[in-house]
Amino acid sequence: MEKTIPAVPGQTRYRQLDSLRGLAAVTVFFTHFIGMKMYLPQFKLLRASPLGILFNAQAAVILFFVLSGFVLSLPFIDNGKPLKLTAFYTKRILRIYPAYIFAIVLALLLKQFLFDKNGLAPYADWIKNFWAWDWNAETPKEIWHTLLMIGPGFNVNHIDPPIWSLVIEMKMSLLLPFFIIIVSRGGLALSIGLLLVLGWFTYEHGTWAVNVFYSGILMAKYKDQLINRIRSWGRGVVILSILISIFLYNNNYEFLKLIQGFKFDSKYTFSNYLVTLGCCAIIIIVLARKTISRFLEHRIFTFFGDISYSFYLIHVPILLTMGSLVSNRFTLSPLYIFLSAFILTIAVSYLMCIFIERPFQQFASRLVKKYKILNAIVIGH
Repeated sequence: MEKTIPAVPGQTRYRQLDSLRGLAAVTVFFTHFIGMKMYLPQFKLLRASPLGILFNAQAAVILFFVLSGFVLSLPFIDNGKPLKLTAFYTKRILRIYPAYIFAIVLALLLKQFLFDKNGLAPYADWIKNFWAWDWNAETPKEIWHTLLMIGPGFNVNHIDPPIWSLVIEMKMSLLLPFFIIIVSRGGLALSIGLLLVLGWFTYEHGTWAVNVFYSGILMAKYKDQLINRIRSWGRGVVILSILISIFLYNNNYEFLKLIQGFKFDSKYTFSNYLVTLGCCAIIIIVLARKTISRFLEHRIFTFFGDISYSFYLIHVPILLTMGSLVSNRFTLSPLYIFLSAFILTIAVSYLMCIFIERPFQQFASRLVKKYKILNAIVIGH
């Protein structure tokens, strides 16, 4: 098992939150694996129950977003550090892009040399639409757009479908520093007021992720007060709070038919806001209750937390490849697909974490320390 990643000097690292991120990444894998056979009645029953949290990929991605807002804002809120804009952007680019580019290259290699398009015939239509394209004159342009995450008509599903959330993450990285400064320097009235304004704006214009990230920042600002309040609760109240949090987190599964029946256009955005509220409650409860924290600090969970980013990036290309090769030709093939894809995803993710993610994070830190120009633009100082 890998060594624990050391915390950044002067910054609190919540390993239990790393574990939450890792568990969320695993639930995304479960969702995509089980979703290969969408017509399975057992899956529909599970999805509509509290156990749906094990297969709720949409809620898991929202948890990623809330955690990003929360964790990225902590150094500036907890320690009152000045936010050096160019340094912040440099670290975010070198945190996200190297592993991302490797994942795209790996996906292209798997598609070209191992993937069997005909092997996906027994599966659900949504997965058969991935990698259905053939190489042509437009392919290099599409690859270039994908590598940069930009471009007219950029198709996020073309090479590695989960990257749709990375596009949002990168866009939000441009705005996060300004939200962090507003929240860290402002009072409760300003923070709540901006939350309501963002809520209205995103509700009306479909940019719901803005409010999700902002909620993570707001929670970081008042985490100590919230943690102390929860620590004063009795066990019964805490258990009830956990159940309500899970209920909110999983509302888009448990009440999918009801939500689909609503007539207003932004019903799914409203559902995402409820998921966000559930994510915030889960994070604070985990931080407040020592028993839960100690459980999530187990090395198995923190290991998945450490590899969660790479795991999330490459799980679909590997699942597509193994699914197409093993296909659904015999009784135990789903088990073989699951085990082979899961184990391969873990192994490749671990190697990516060790040889790509960590070195580039360290390189970014050295770069920021070495070049003063990267620390020249300071906001909120």
